[in-house]
Amino acid sequence: MFRVRPQRTAAAIGAVLLTTLALAACAGGSSGDSAASSPQAGFSDQSGGRAADSSGGDTPSSEGSGAKGASGSTADPVTAANLAAGQESLARRASIALKVKNIGQAVARVRAITATAQGIVLSENIGTATRDAPLAESAKVTATTYAEITISVPSTELDRVISELGSVGTVIRSTSSSENVGGQIVDTTSRLQTMRVSVERVRAFLEDAKDLNQIVALEAELTRRQSDLEALEAQLASLKGSVARSPVQISLTTEPGAIVEAPDQAGFLVGLKGGWDAFTGSLSVMLTVVGALLPFLVLFALLGLPVWWYLRRRRPVNPPPAVLPE
Repeated sequence: MFRVRPQRTAAAIGAVLLTTLALAACAGGSSGDSAASSPQAGFSDQSGGRAADSSGGDTPSSEGSGAKGASGSTADPVTAANLAAGQESLARRASIALKVKNIGQAVARVRAITATAQGIVLSENIGTATRDAPLAESAKVTATTYAEITISVPSTELDRVISELGSVGTVIRSTSSSENVGGQIVDTTSRLQTMRVSVERVRAFLEDAKDLNQIVALEAELTRRQSDLEALEAQLASLKGSVARSPVQISLTTEPGAIVEAPDQAGFLVGLKGGWDAFTGSLSVMLTVVGALLPFLVLFALLGLPVWWYLRRRRPVNPPPAVLPE
């Protein structure tokens, strides 16, 4: 009995050891198989990840490009309008009065300066004066003493033209002004685009219309909107033209003191002069009215006095009342 048990114990221990070795071998084989298969899995995962990344990357880029294209197509007018509003669109104009020695020579020099600046002569009055001409009351306006020229030059050449005109004679007065019309240009451009879309929409409706009354109504509406569209186009062209070119009014004279300088618009003397002018003006109006009525008053006096005297003579004389005795 004592001999058999140690043999069974050794057999059991040996079986356990064999089982352990077998399990270790199986574990090593499975780990090797998994290690052999893991690179392929990793490759496939990486390729799949790359494909997913590439597809995902393409999708955002395409969406980004599409969004960019959409924003570019819809936001271009707004962007252009904002840029146009950001830039100062100035409509400039100027006027200058000069005392010269010879009107003919001065007019020739003004024309030459205008041609050099690529400008044009809008109007020319030699020997005549408009109501707004700043002339003294005693000024002698003749073809050899006075001339007025209005020219139009590019706005970029305005300062140089004014400087060259100052060398034609002695500057009596020089004024300039500017107005920012950028907001008006942006507003008119926006309204013009909207009106064009509206005209095209009505035109499409007119092509599909079949009823006579509907056709007549759509034609009337299309005519009205086209006239509004042309008016907006003309307004926009005028605004852009006022920015591109600047008018200059030039007054020339040979008589000293003929062109008066702009007076001060404030002060005691200005107020006193204004009050005196108002008093003399009202007095002259009253005298004019009296002068107009005087002939009628004289006529009424010549006719009315004899009639009044005759009626007075024909009036019966009442006798004095009798006094009764007491």
